[in-house]
Amino acid sequence: MSQSFRPPDTELFRTLWARQEGCCALCGLAMPESRFDLAHAALWKKQRPTFDHIRPRAAGGSDKPDNLQLAHAACNKRKGARVE
Repeated sequence: MSQSFRPPDTELFRTLWARQEGCCALCGLAMPESRFDLAHAALWKKQRPTFDHIRPRAAGGSDKPDNLQLAHAACNKRKGARVE
């Protein structure tokens, strides 16, 4: 399945993006704003911004905005259900 060329254009996403200044909450590096900021689609798949649960749902975390942050897809996957 192909990934969207841009992150979701929602108020929550824009708020988190601004608060984090476009950086991944887990590694601290900048996240691309769109697929076209990167040389290849495979990079977009790994570096695209995703929602990360600070306290994972598996550990009882909620989907409320105060429990969400943005992270690279690869960083989010690496974190998994751990509480950081």
